[in-house]
Amino acid sequence: MKRFATEISPLVLDDAGDLTQPWGESEATSAIAYGTQDAYYSPAAIKFFQTMFEFERLDWFQSSAAGTEHPMIQATGKKAQVFTGSHEQSDAIAEWVLWAGLDFFQRGPERRVAQSAQKWARLLFREISSTHWLILGFGGIGQACGTRLRALGAHVTGVRRRAGASDAADRVVKPQDIPALLPQADAVVLSLPLSEATENMADAAFFARMSKGSLLINVGRGGLVDETALLAALDKSAPKAAYLDVVSQEPLPTEHPIWRHPSIVLTAHISALTESAKVRTDSVFIENLACFLKGGQLRNLVPAEVFS
Repeated sequence: MKRFATEISPLVLDDAGDLTQPWGESEATSAIAYGTQDAYYSPAAIKFFQTMFEFERLDWFQSSAAGTEHPMIQATGKKAQVFTGSHEQSDAIAEWVLWAGLDFFQRGPERRVAQSAQKWARLLFREISSTHWLILGFGGIGQACGTRLRALGAHVTGVRRRAGASDAADRVVKPQDIPALLPQADAVVLSLPLSEATENMADAAFFARMSKGSLLINVGRGGLVDETALLAALDKSAPKAAYLDVVSQEPLPTEHPIWRHPSIVLTAHISALTESAKVRTDSVFIENLACFLKGGQLRNLVPAEVFS
């Protein structure tokens, strides 16, 4: 950041909610903001957005994420003259998905139970190359998943509104094809944004079409899944298991049955939480900052109509 020392005057907010200007005060004519993961998940997250909305004019907002559906991000997009996102977390999330698939098809939960019981159990497992994956939401995350899965020999079908060939999938289809494809899938990955069209899309009818013994993975948004319907479906083994990195209420209340269901593996919205992803995301901001100061074209521009 010091390379921009003569052009910017940072305003830094810490977890305690204290604001400082480490490079001293300035006569700044433009206001920009960078929504890092720290900003979104810090105890001072509300103070971050309050401070930003107090700016008379917000010339540019850089988000560390690709999603735009959160009400606070929607409000930010309306205020900002320019809004840019980031897709640099896709590789990390794809590795989480790969871990979930390997753990499930190699019967990881059963292996851990056997070890805990000191039982020498030689459990037959399934190779990824014998599986068919249906990835709903074939953007940056979905394609990163597909690339890794195909490298292991899996059959991959991607779903997005715009069909067409992709090196990350054996075929790409449109959303209307989902019901016919669900019974054929060994694993279904949700990597979609949350919208009126996708909220609770994984409902009782959705699960009724999934095959017994299949796997559901959600790295999109918790609201994509009707969690009551999911719990009921898991009790019928269709799907057989769910690996969830997101849930509808975060943090998940301690009394919620998702915590205790034997067919659910839950992580705390951490699939993108790697040091490498953070470095890549910061690099996008630095690159965009240089372009912004020169009046150039920024990467990952989000159209204004997304916030209309």
